[in-house]
Amino acid sequence: MQKLLYLCTLLSSTPMKKVSVIMPNFNHSSYLKERMDSILAQDYPDFEVILLDDASTDESVAVLEPYTKDPRVKQLMVNDRNSGNTFLQWEKGLAWATGEYVWIAESDDVAAPTLLSTLVEALEQKHATVAFCHSQWIDSDGAVIARSRDPQWDADFSMVGDTFVRRYLLGYNTICNASAVVFRREAAQTVDMQQVAQFTASGDRLFWIQMAMQGRVAYVSQSLNKFRQHTHKVSGGAEYNGLNIVQDHAIYRLATEHMELSELEKRWICGYHWKAMHRPTVSEQGRQNALTAWSEEPEFGRLSFLFYLLHRAKERC
Repeated sequence: MQKLLYLCTLLSSTPMKKVSVIMPNFNHSSYLKERMDSILAQDYPDFEVILLDDASTDESVAVLEPYTKDPRVKQLMVNDRNSGNTFLQWEKGLAWATGEYVWIAESDDVAAPTLLSTLVEALEQKHATVAFCHSQWIDSDGAVIARSRDPQWDADFSMVGDTFVRRYLLGYNTICNASAVVFRREAAQTVDMQQVAQFTASGDRLFWIQMAMQGRVAYVSQSLNKFRQHTHKVSGGAEYNGLNIVQDHAIYRLATEHMELSELEKRWICGYHWKAMHRPTVSEQGRQNALTAWSEEPEFGRLSFLFYLLHRAKERC
């Protein structure tokens, strides 16, 4: 009822603000129908869809072409050759976007019909630059992957971007799926996407940091996004060879050029990445690559992991 009243108020008072939905795809033909249907089923009335295919070798283009008949689908752009970089596709989509808000809807995920309306409402009411919702993880077949969440994620909140970066983007990247986020296009225009694209494994972390630092971040505790996990994700290989952890260090260095962290913050952030490189999914060579990068930080090491555990225990209280 509250959502209906909100939509009615917007329709009767001010024009709806357009959302540009950017859907980058590479070889996800098996998921595209479910994905596209969930985009077009959004209850938010004013949005355009920009489809980007990065030279898929499966039937992706054939699946997407019928959707171009929908007037909300602005265009379908198919690369002649694979770019090999998700964030170059983000940059391409942002260049064509005309909406005040942007939703990057990854091609293998699924959205609830109220995702756009809920996150636009959060942006408006909280005067936020970025709004994201809780994600439910699913496997390749769509079955739910059970995961626990800490108490702070059980209720909606908003906070100043600087604080959010310190707490939630320099350690574990809590905005781990673009499909759960709607953001202001004006803020995105100030992000150096060429720099973001240099971080092929962790560019999203840098993007969200730069976006968050421009205003407030709003979080919605409802699970409105289904985040698919499968063996073909780019992040899988990046974790195995430690590339994401190495790039996370470079991003950490960039961030600390513009913000001063306390000794305690440095300790627990380093502790998270010490933990990350010791996961069984990281190869021995990948662990060595990560260690070489992070050992430059005087706060890094086994002791920092203890600070991370204490930080996590405090969060769970």
